[in-house]
Amino acid sequence: MTMNKKILKGTFVIADSQYLITESLKSILLAYGPKVHTVSGKKALHAFLQKHDVSLIITDHAKFDYDSMDELAGLKQQYPGTAILVMTGTISIPKIKELNHAGIRNIAMKTDDLAEILKAVKAALSGEKHYSREVLDLLLKTDGQTADDLLLTPSEIEIITMISGGLTIKEMAGRRNVSAGTVRTHRKNIFRKLRVSSKSELMNYALKTGLVDSIEYYI
Repeated sequence: MTMNKKILKGTFVIADSQYLITESLKSILLAYGPKVHTVSGKKALHAFLQKHDVSLIITDHAKFDYDSMDELAGLKQQYPGTAILVMTGTISIPKIKELNHAGIRNIAMKTDDLAEILKAVKAALSGEKHYSREVLDLLLKTDGQTADDLLLTPSEIEIITMISGGLTIKEMAGRRNVSAGTVRTHRKNIFRKLRVSSKSELMNYALKTGLVDSIEYYI
């Protein structure tokens, strides 16, 4: 791809607190045609969105002052004509699930190469779902399951949290007001999706991905 080919149109906003990242990405994207602006805080983002017709927001959920994923969902609802691309430096399957629940179906990595970044941007602008290669590598398994099949459901995440707290199947069933059989089914699905075969393997995964807080677990 040549740097002077204008293949992108519209107004982009990069919402990220990392100065070097935002300025580097801005410089790259400007060469492909769009108008690109940067904001480092939530108030500035909303102020810009209220004054301008923005085609794309590129943001990092981990490096911006969002209080929760609900704020990303709120952005999509408040500005339905504006696409959102999450570009982050770190990601996990539970975090991808949270983003999906917030309506975010476009995720790229800050380590992606130029071709991958442009692909992610164009997909977001056209309303197509897109995960970059690194995200897909995290999600995809060799057994032919799709990425969406591998994402944990909110119920499964809750079961993992209760397992980390040492609750028995009966106690978990009582807390969720379901049968013990339902809890066993959730646990079986969790083990299958995460390819673990024991509670200790499950906890290692949960601690590594940040799904379970290490302090809470060891207490």
